[in-house]
Parts: sequence; structure tokens; C-alpha cells
Amino acid sequence: MDRDGGPAVEQRRRSDAVDLPLVLSQLDATDPETRRDAVLRVRDGVDEVPCTYVPTVPKLRELLDDPEFELREEVAYSLAELAVEAPSDVAPSIDAIVAAAVDDERTSATGELLRSLAAVAEERPTAVAEHVPAIVDVTRARDGDVRGIRTLAHVARARPEALEPALGLLTETVAPEPDDGAVSALSALGRLGRSEADLSSLAFVDHAVDLADRDGPKLRRNAVGCLADVAHRRPEAVEPVCRRIHPALESDDPETRANAAVTFGRVAAAEPSVVEPVRSRLFALLEDDHPYVRASACTALGHGNVTEARERLSTLATGDPESTVRDRAAWACGKLS
Repeated sequence: MDRDGGPAVEQRRRSDAVDLPLVLSQLDATDPETRRDAVLRVRDGVDEVPCTYVPTVPKLRELLDDPEFELREEVAYSLAELAVEAPSDVAPSIDAIVAAAVDDERTSATGELLRSLAAVAEERPTAVAEHVPAIVDVTRARDGDVRGIRTLAHVARARPEALEPALGLLTETVAPEPDDGAVSALSALGRLGRSEADLSSLAFVDHAVDLADRDGPKLRRNAVGCLADVAHRRPEAVEPVCRRIHPALESDDPETRANAAVTFGRVAAAEPSVVEPVRSRLFALLEDDHPYVRASACTALGHGNVTEARERLSTLATGDPESTVRDRAAWACGKLS
């Protein structure tokens, strides 16, 4: 049992004991040994009380700019931990972090720099967007480092069109044998496919279909979700492969079922006949326990002109406990009238 406040009190004491002005002055010192000692102190400190060391970010950035400084990995690690703790405080250092990663692509320090970028991009994706081409080059040089792929996926949330230079790398990440970055890459590709970007290739659509029945719920969910996103703007690219995702409508995972129903609905908006082979399954999804699945099935049946669903949709439009389902069912009834 912890007494007298336990670890929390001990952590606070360690934090209070940090002479931050001294550490900052030592990071500025001209004596190499003094700077080394200060960097090592920060490196150890960010594991215990990272918030205390956030003010060291500008000094660490300056050391990162010095190619002769030998503790670059310790500096990079500290910046990554601080980016997780306070991404907005590290965001002004993005230019320096990217430049350092480009200068030395293969070192373990660069892996930590990519971790910094991912942490900042999760909170401030627009701060990283302009560096997508450089991040692509570094990530590819590191054999598709998952930290680089995650960075790109975060950028895609706010600036999907900025990922045009990443199309090739992201496609490679999901084919032919996906690696650890495939889940994030599928998310990024979906947003890219949904955007107004002028894509040179949609080869990733076939790869996403291949992954729709793989082991791993996140992989399957994002694969079908990627197809749903692409179908929003480019239904003609997804229509030929819809037959291969029929099983996703019966997935144990509700998000995967919903994503599959969304895919059929969006494709059916352009080609209603696509729902014909799955109309009985879409009917069944109107009884699903999950509102998003029911709502998505309503939309698919409406776009698919499945007139025999009108009575059941009318019941949902007035009696479903979820407003989203009621709204979608009412829309579908109007579509079928």
C-alpha cells in the first residue's frame, strides 16, 4: 500500500527538485560535456515528469540542428516524449524535425523524429501537411516505418488533398502483404479517395477488397471503410468489387457491417442494381442492435429502389428509438414513394 500520497507525491517532489533555469543554461553551454549532461538529464526527466521539461523544446531543437552533436538520439527521444505530452509546444519545431529526419533517414534517432511528427499531427495535422513529400521520402527509406504512415493518416483528417504525393507509398503499404501500417494507410487512402484530389491510380481499391476478409477486426473494418469513403466520390471505382464484400454485411463487428452497408448505399446512388444480390441481408440489418447499422441499411435500400422495404422503413421512420435511424428511414420512404 502506498503511504503519504505514494508515487504521486514522490513524482511531485522530483518535479519540484528540477532546477529548470539551470538545465536551460546548460543546454546553451559552450562546453560539450555540460551540454551532454544536460541532454541526458532531460532524457531521463521526460520519462518521469515530461510536463516539467516542455520549456526545453527550443533548446533541443537547436541541438538537433547541430549535425556534430553526438547525442542526437537522446534529443530526438526527448522531443518525441514532449510531443506526446505537449504537441502544440513542439509544433513550432516541425521544420527542424523534418529537416533532421531528411538529413539522416536510417538512424534510430529518425524513428523518434517520426514519432514526434505523428504526435504533433494527431493534435495539429495542418502543422505537418506541407511536409508530406519529405515524410513520404523518409518513411519509404525506412521501409514503410509505421510512424511515418501514422503521421500521414493524421494529416489526412484535416488535409486529405495534401496526401497526393503519398498515394504510391500508401498503396504499397496495403499490398500485396500488409504490414503494421496497413490500418492507418487504409484510413488515409479512404480520406484521399473521398477528397477532390486528382488521383493517378485507384489500384488501392483492389487491395482494400483483398483485406476486407483478413484476420484482425481493425484491418477488416478499415478496409471496408476505405471502400465506403472512395464510393462517396468515385462509386464507379467500387461498383465492380461490391460482390466481394457481401460477407462484410454479416461481420461480427458492427462498424464493419455499417461500413459495408454505407458502401452499398453510396454505390447504389449511381447504380441501384448493386443492392439486388444483398437485399435480404440489408432487410435483416434493419433489425440490427446498432443504430448506425440500421441507418446505413435504410440508406442502401432507399438508393437501391427496394420498394418492398417501404412498409418496414415506414415503421422505423416513426418508431425507431434513434433519431438518426428515423431520419434515414423517412428519407428512404420518400425515395421509394
